[in-house]
Amino acid sequence: MALAPDTVAAIAQRLAEHAGLELPAWVVEARAAARIAVLGCSPDDYVALIDTGRGASELAELIEAVRVGESRLFRHRSQVDALADVVAPALRARGRRTIRVWSAGCAAGEEPYTLALVLSRALPDCTIAITATDVSADALAQAQAATYPRAALHHVPEPYRDRFLADGDAVRVAPEIAALVKFERANLLDGAAPRGCDLVWCRNVLIYFTADARRRVIDRLVGAAVPGGFVFVGYSESLRDVAELDGMRTGDAIYYMRRDPEAPRRARPPTLPVPAPVPMPVLVPVPVPVPERRSAPLPVVDDRTPPPIVFAPAPPADDTLDLRGHPVATRVTAELSARFAQPGLRSLTIDLDGADLLGDDLAPVLRRARAAARTAGIALVVRATRAGARRWLARHGLDEAA
Repeated sequence: MALAPDTVAAIAQRLAEHAGLELPAWVVEARAAARIAVLGCSPDDYVALIDTGRGASELAELIEAVRVGESRLFRHRSQVDALADVVAPALRARGRRTIRVWSAGCAAGEEPYTLALVLSRALPDCTIAITATDVSADALAQAQAATYPRAALHHVPEPYRDRFLADGDAVRVAPEIAALVKFERANLLDGAAPRGCDLVWCRNVLIYFTADARRRVIDRLVGAAVPGGFVFVGYSESLRDVAELDGMRTGDAIYYMRRDPEAPRRARPPTLPVPAPVPMPVLVPVPVPVPERRSAPLPVVDDRTPPPIVFAPAPPADDTLDLRGHPVATRVTAELSARFAQPGLRSLTIDLDGADLLGDDLAPVLRRARAAARTAGIALVVRATRAGARRWLARHGLDEAA
């Protein structure tokens, strides 16, 4: 069922007011049309229903339907590697005996169980306490079951697979790992937030909130972290403008650390003055007799002379990402992450014309990139002039302003 644009806009406004969600129009239309079909009512009656108190239960059903719950074990390996290789050693060096973690928007539990697996292995002498929250009761029920299809192990590195138990065509998280995670139903906008967390993990959630709701959620995420605590968000969810956080990077992973207001700020190195050009002396040729053939002395190098200052070029304000051949979604994700992290970036063009084959897994990558650009105030253009590329965009509902 196709819905009129004003109907979609009215439903989207209700979602924004009630849950702070700012979703693509195609998502709102698809999910609302399905709910309208279930109820057997007209679009106008549906809008009227969710706009009243008696429609609260239906509005909750709609929010459940539009909820973005895509997740998997060990998703976004660059950040998982940063957790194991950088964050865990840093926490160990600080002498932490209990590691408190908040997994916000935990969906069906894959992310908090991944955190439990990595931290328990990296910090065997520490107590790991993970609070995982989500607004969806259905997702939390799946998470608490701690059971996933056997294919879920394909994404799990070999050293961690012994922490899963075979259960017919499924696998269960080992009880000692599942016990490290406590699940709670909570709305990021107004639910109770944990405090005193060494790690806050909230991936691919912020991009679906309105600007005002996003600011409120970010304040809660930052407030949950202790000074020096680590905050991870999705690759397209930049927190570079949050004053309380310092951005960090290791490999392809970007994460943030909450500043300690009591710690002295490191002074920036002074800017060296550029010396004025020194006029070269006029060299007058003087006849020199040809010496006897002998070994010339090696030139003397004064190691006290400072090396030349090399200024790195500033990152471009307007950048282009050309996709060629058969782009791999994970590599495009990493490349977009690096581009969005550039300070001063004003616009980014993603050119699809050079790609020979565009896979369906690229569609959510571009969708998240658009949401991230909107969040960061970056103009994003998806360029496609070839017929095949334009058909691919249309098939995935990405052809608007392409």
